[in-house]
Amino acid sequence: MQRKVDNRGMREINRAIVLDIIRHSEQISRAELANRSALTKPTVSAIVDDLMRDGTVREVGFAETASNGGRPARLLEFNGQSAAYLGIHFSARGTAVAVADARGVIRAIAEGPSIKGAPMKSMEALEPFLEEALTSANVPRSRLQSVGVSVHGPVEQSTGVCVVSPNLGWHDVPLRDMVKEAFGLPVVVHNEAHAAAVAEGRVGAAAGVASFVWLYSGTGIGSGVVIDGKLFFGFRGFAGEIGHCPVTEDAGRVCACGRRGCLETVASGMAIARAAKQAVAGTEPTVLRAARRPLDAAAVTAAAREGDKVARRILSEVGEHLGKGISYLLNILDPEMIVVAGDPASAGEALFEPLRASVDRHALQPRGVRIVPSILGARAEIIGAVLLAMDHVRGGVRTVSFVSATHPTAEGRVGRDGRLDSRLAVIADR
Repeated sequence: MQRKVDNRGMREINRAIVLDIIRHSEQISRAELANRSALTKPTVSAIVDDLMRDGTVREVGFAETASNGGRPARLLEFNGQSAAYLGIHFSARGTAVAVADARGVIRAIAEGPSIKGAPMKSMEALEPFLEEALTSANVPRSRLQSVGVSVHGPVEQSTGVCVVSPNLGWHDVPLRDMVKEAFGLPVVVHNEAHAAAVAEGRVGAAAGVASFVWLYSGTGIGSGVVIDGKLFFGFRGFAGEIGHCPVTEDAGRVCACGRRGCLETVASGMAIARAAKQAVAGTEPTVLRAARRPLDAAAVTAAAREGDKVARRILSEVGEHLGKGISYLLNILDPEMIVVAGDPASAGEALFEPLRASVDRHALQPRGVRIVPSILGARAEIIGAVLLAMDHVRGGVRTVSFVSATHPTAEGRVGRDGRLDSRLAVIADR
């Protein structure tokens, strides 16, 4: 009986290997597939025939010439229209719905303001967003295969329940069940930082990095932890809530979680906006006083890039606090990289110089750890939701992640993130 399970698992692994090679090739022949996958030609042919039957792969003609002087080989390509995936992001700022093709390329995004304190109304608002995104992407609803959801708040992985989202006004929301009932598709739900970490590790600044932390400073502060190429959830799925760790020596301000002195109270977007308003009320010269935009983190970041001393001082203080929080992560996890996301990260060295100096003072062994800005920007969470939706129905990919170290045909094909060249995925509106 065990042999049957092993054989089925091996077939899934081989199928995943072949499919990923085709997906990341413009056009490829069966012979080249066999060569690159280290599988036998009959095995490759059987897999290709199966993929062609379900429409995932199609033939597109012949190679111009044959290398052996014989008949030119038939070329194959991945059918990007064979499936579609849905990504949903519930954040404190708004709700976004993305439609991606079978390659994971996002074709359209529809979004609007968040609805706070009313999870059912948030669910009802998804339908018009979905219709708008499907129309823009020119994708029929029947093509959707699964849904990935990222949400601002910790998610219990065993149940898909968003336990609490103070900034959304949610408590114990059965998000996975609600989305599944709304769309009738397989659903996977993750905290937004976890989803963003997946995106950053596949197509962002941490591509190819085995162990890293994605740290976000926005409405709140959170992090996604990746260890040996895999997301670290913790016991229930709450890992990474660095924003609710105390970093101030005194009691500090009351946090949205109800406690005092959390990192979120001194280094989040709300903390930056509060510091800016206090500065504008003072007498020191600053361009923030004449800003034609809300006094938020984006305004302070823009002013800091222009060299405004007040804005740079605010971000210097934020960098000091973030550095202390990052030092905790370094001391406990020893990651290879920290990726910093959110408006403050776009200020460049105005944030990173004091941040790195703080890490040097507070971390035990900070040397060699790269601290870099995100390259995915505000779309990291929705990109991650799409990638997680794809993973949810592509079980073979997860199997490869688990056994690739011992499976000879996968050797040399698996990236450092533990997946078959997954970092080569392309997102249309990065």
